[in-house]
Amino acid sequence: MSAEEIDLLSQKIVNRLISLDIFKNSKIIALYVPIKNEVDLMALLEVKGKRFVFPRVENGTKKLAFYEAASLDNFEKGSFNIPEPKTTLNRTGIENIDLFLVPGVAFSEKCERIGYGGGFYDSTLKYKNKNARTLGVAFDFQIVGEGFSEPFDESLDAVATPERFIINS
Repeated sequence: MSAEEIDLLSQKIVNRLISLDIFKNSKIIALYVPIKNEVDLMALLEVKGKRFVFPRVENGTKKLAFYEAASLDNFEKGSFNIPEPKTTLNRTGIENIDLFLVPGVAFSEKCERIGYGGGFYDSTLKYKNKNARTLGVAFDFQIVGEGFSEPFDESLDAVATPERFIINS
């Protein structure tokens, strides 16, 4: 996909997200900095009345810690050369996050997710608050056949694409 297509389709997903009750009712939202042509949700930082937190790999673990950030100035090169929030920022406990917006390589109609193989989101999301919601974000071509998940994979509550909203049933 071209950079223009990614921008256009990412904006459609952003527009879909801000119209959802799950987004409107969330105060603390976990985002990510896009890499490898992932859906770019950084425009959400413009939404007033929300706190946005970003993942950082906890050294020596498969878990993510979350830090509040308001702009790309708040990031540095982290694990795997992925931009991560600086540790000088306010850390937010996973139990305080209302909504996790989760990237991935592929998703299924049953809201299964394939990441890049590190297991960081799987290792982290099992500790979230039971009332928190997990929402995958993807381009439509990333929705694939189901049945690929492993027992340790965490399914998501829903997946948003530019054209669809898939709910885990």
